[in-house]
Amino acid sequence: MTSRPIKIAFPLISRSTWTGGYVYLKNTLSLIASRLSDNLEAHVFLSPEENAKFGAELSPLVAGRIICNPDIAVSGRGGKLLRSLVTGTDAKLLSSLQEKGVQAVFENASFYGARFGMPVVSWMPDFQHRHMPHMFGRSGWWRRELGFKLQIKSGRTLMLSSFSAQNDLEKFYPQALGKSEVVRFACNFNIAEYLGRDEEMRAVYGLPEKYFFLPNQFWQHKNHSLVIEALILLKRTSVLQTIPPIVLTGQPKDPRSPNHFQNLMGNVKDAGLGGHFRYLGLVPYDHVLSLNAGSQRMINPSFFEGWSTPIEEAKAFATPLALSDIPIHREQAPDALFYDPHSPEALAGVLKEAAAMPPRNTGSLATLQAAQDARLTEHAESLLRTFRRATSAVDKPTSD
Repeated sequence: MTSRPIKIAFPLISRSTWTGGYVYLKNTLSLIASRLSDNLEAHVFLSPEENAKFGAELSPLVAGRIICNPDIAVSGRGGKLLRSLVTGTDAKLLSSLQEKGVQAVFENASFYGARFGMPVVSWMPDFQHRHMPHMFGRSGWWRRELGFKLQIKSGRTLMLSSFSAQNDLEKFYPQALGKSEVVRFACNFNIAEYLGRDEEMRAVYGLPEKYFFLPNQFWQHKNHSLVIEALILLKRTSVLQTIPPIVLTGQPKDPRSPNHFQNLMGNVKDAGLGGHFRYLGLVPYDHVLSLNAGSQRMINPSFFEGWSTPIEEAKAFATPLALSDIPIHREQAPDALFYDPHSPEALAGVLKEAAAMPPRNTGSLATLQAAQDARLTEHAESLLRTFRRATSAVDKPTSD
């Protein structure tokens, strides 16, 4: 007798300030629909306002299983968080989910209560506040820290996006030892749809045949300034003309440093680098993928990352990578060119090395698809293992 799929409910993961979170949600829902439909049944719970904005896009990924209810607004945050802390559960959210037969719920940057009433999988993407405390105000740091401690103490199944993050979890929170699963995200899209659009992208954005691509949000820790400093060094040594331009996309607003983007672009203008540091704006996601697929190399100079969506997208197209030398990048893309994120000289050397390489060889579509299939298989198996663990044996809240 075949067992029925486990019904899992997902909240909206931010789109406005963290587009990577929304891409993560859509890819996870797509993975469940395409590979795990016999084992998992995904639902999405949205407030009416969220449903008006995102429901039409998310509904096909969950076969119309959208749970829309005014009581869902900001579940696990704000005033609802306070009530959950006092009462032990977000009762209205629980009731909405139970009405649909949901058996487990996904939690990210929120807390539904220590005694929520159904299994909870808490996704902890990274521990940036521990590595870069200067990037957080005092209240923001403590909000994040206490949130993680509540999730750990409340017996959630903890989901990490990398073994690097799992090492951090067990280092910073020893009481979480043995309570987590690693689910390494993989992209799930039609590779062929984005290959061969080089000429179209060049025409739309006025690009040369060869360019480097940097699709990060313009947040301070993404370290765009290192790229500018490296380009200045290359200009001083009269080799800048041999370097393909660096083409950039991404959210220009850093909530923690509102003037950061303007300052960066001012430095670019003052240094006369406009032709080599070219910001295209917030472009459609299919263009982001096509630009990635057509670039000579993708760059990420970040000081800190979770499991990077742009890197996974680059891996799908076999786009070569030039990455800052941090543990997560070594784990995610061990074959990349690496450089010290504090050294403009190191990045300048990598840019020269990458520019001198012959045109990239993407390989056959069959090879790309086989590699993606292997990554998706690992992603699906680890995601299923995580939800089975959550629903088969819920840990009791600890007393310490």
